[in-house]
Amino acid sequence: MKIYLRTYGCQMNEHDSEKIAGMMEEMGYAKAEDKSKADFIIFNTCCIREHAEQRVYGNIGALKKRKDENPQLMIGVCGCMMQQKDAGRKLFKRFPFVDIVFGTNELHRFPLLFEEAYHGERTLQVRDMDGEIAEGLPVCRNSTFSTFTNITYGCNNFCSYCIVPYVRGRERSRNSADIVNEVKGLALAGFKEVTLLGQNVNSYKGDGETTNFPALLRMVHDQVPELKRIRFMTSHPKDLSSGLIDAMAELPRVCKHIHLPVQSGSSRILKLMNRHYTKESYLELVSRIRHRLPDVALTTDIIVGFPGETEEDF
Repeated sequence: MKIYLRTYGCQMNEHDSEKIAGMMEEMGYAKAEDKSKADFIIFNTCCIREHAEQRVYGNIGALKKRKDENPQLMIGVCGCMMQQKDAGRKLFKRFPFVDIVFGTNELHRFPLLFEEAYHGERTLQVRDMDGEIAEGLPVCRNSTFSTFTNITYGCNNFCSYCIVPYVRGRERSRNSADIVNEVKGLALAGFKEVTLLGQNVNSYKGDGETTNFPALLRMVHDQVPELKRIRFMTSHPKDLSSGLIDAMAELPRVCKHIHLPVQSGSSRILKLMNRHYTKESYLELVSRIRHRLPDVALTTDIIVGFPGETEEDF
């Protein structure tokens, strides 16, 4: 039996798809190179960009003919788009040939949901709640060189343009020991590079909120010497600490790269975006980073055409 898995969106979605693939592999499925050879087709969706949503609808609609020709074909849809208000229910109703629809909080329950659908019971499961942190899920990783490890789930920032807190839930941090053990296992399996992943890694608070992100970075660096490179993303400018800058300067296997979204060069627009920093404070932070890390690579995100933006703001 073969599964075709199509992923839309960010690194978080990519890693979720690796977990789905890992669970399916344990259930006896192999990956199909294209959907024409698949027994189960699943779309892991994104709702950040409207274009991605429209592509999902188009791809699902195109499968109706195949489902009519082969009723045994199973079709599933999951991810952030399903977690939007009523989106999962509406898709379930609009496409009656889709067998299983589930949200971001149900990932660890996927084998149970799949079993229900496999035995002929169309399944819709979307809960408006903060997801549980389920450790030990199997992962079928897309690379043998570089990979991801989640350190947080969800987000508490509520930027005015962003839906993530509503579809990924409030922020939850994994225990540091679980993270270190996962990274150690990856290094021993031959991975050379691991990216610590979170919507905002700087607000990591593990072990009952006693361990912050710089401390976690030092733990991973010191306790997993087999790993060649450590990366992380994404950082929010409002709480990137001096402690993190120091850790990066002092830990040789931490890559000197920070993805630091500025979003706008106008303090007025940044306030409307609910970003909690100004243009001046962002530039001051960049200056401190460059002073301590002269060879740092800085990357960013920028939004233009934000509602209310003037030519002067631009």
